[in-house]
Amino acid sequence: MIGNLTNDITRLCGEIAALRDSRAALRSNLAQGREDLADSNSRTKAELRDSRQAMAERTRSELRSFVAAVKETVTELKQGVAAFQGEFVGDLAGARRAWCGHHSMSLGSHMSAGEQPREFAPKAKKRKH
Repeated sequence: MIGNLTNDITRLCGEIAALRDSRAALRSNLAQGREDLADSNSRTKAELRDSRQAMAERTRSELRSFVAAVKETVTELKQGVAAFQGEFVGDLAGARRAWCGHHSMSLGSHMSAGEQPREFAPKAKKRKH
């Protein structure tokens, strides 16, 4: 009986020592895993920060280009509209001369002295009181 008790205690001491070693290895592995995860997290955050900054710079550049293109288009449209208005005024004056029977006269020559040519401007909007 004493021999069995000695054997059981010896085996139990061996198991306790093995469990301590396993626990120490587990703690070491967990600590290393935590460090690896922290490093990976830091790298990922840095990569995301760099990507976001590059994307923001690219977006700003594209936006500047877009705004410049819109301004150029608007300027071209304004010039086109001004040219169209000039042609329209000339056509309108020619139509007025043809209607009045003054083919060779200038726009204002069929008017009486002191009379000013009428301008066709948009009507003013009525104000609300």
